[in-house]
Amino acid sequence: MKLQSEISNFLQTKLLSDNSKASYSYDLQQFCSFFAERQVSESSILLFRKSLSNLTESAQKRKISAVNQFLRFLYDQKILKDFIQLAKADQKQKPVEIPALKDLNSLYGPIQSSGQFIALLILETGLTPSEIGQLKWTDFNWRFNILEINLNGMRRVIPMRNKFAVRAKLISNADELFVKTRQYLHSELKKYTDMTARELREQFILREVREGMGIYELSELLGLKTIVTLEKYYKKAK
Repeated sequence: MKLQSEISNFLQTKLLSDNSKASYSYDLQQFCSFFAERQVSESSILLFRKSLSNLTESAQKRKISAVNQFLRFLYDQKILKDFIQLAKADQKQKPVEIPALKDLNSLYGPIQSSGQFIALLILETGLTPSEIGQLKWTDFNWRFNILEINLNGMRRVIPMRNKFAVRAKLISNADELFVKTRQYLHSELKKYTDMTARELREQFILREVREGMGIYELSELLGLKTIVTLEKYYKKAK
């Protein structure tokens, strides 16, 4: 993602002295260099945050403030889809809370709504609503109960359990759902269950960890570029 060209646009929105502009520009150039070959995501932002840990507290605060303002600008300009911020330098890390693995067998009745299908699809594959919106019905191989997809230049083969497959393969109009917006998918999911897409995806992760899947294999299955966001689940499993 080429963010460097947006620095000057961002600085134009600020009333800054020449020295302050130079300081902002220096910090943001470093940030953009870090993301020259990376997508901005929660996991990559964590990596960037860690890269600042050897700086003094005052230098960290300055860079974090500049980057967070820039990230807000990129989100407001719709250059970034998600609003992400760096943790503050003086922010104490809260204990990581990992939810318990739930018994969700009650979701596996005959599929009677879009929301139920979305919930089961996330629970079975770990896909996000954004990824579901890019699927095609032809991506599903019901002979071998696998989902074969190529999203963001990454090919993934995701196995599906038979108790999901025997219900889902009866659907005849899923392509009508896959072309809907992410907001629509979230809305349909909310009509069916109080669980969010994130919570369902987390249940998928917890189940795979419990069943012994390795962290790198799970990272590939989820289409992640690093294992950073998965480490907490494996620490709990030890």
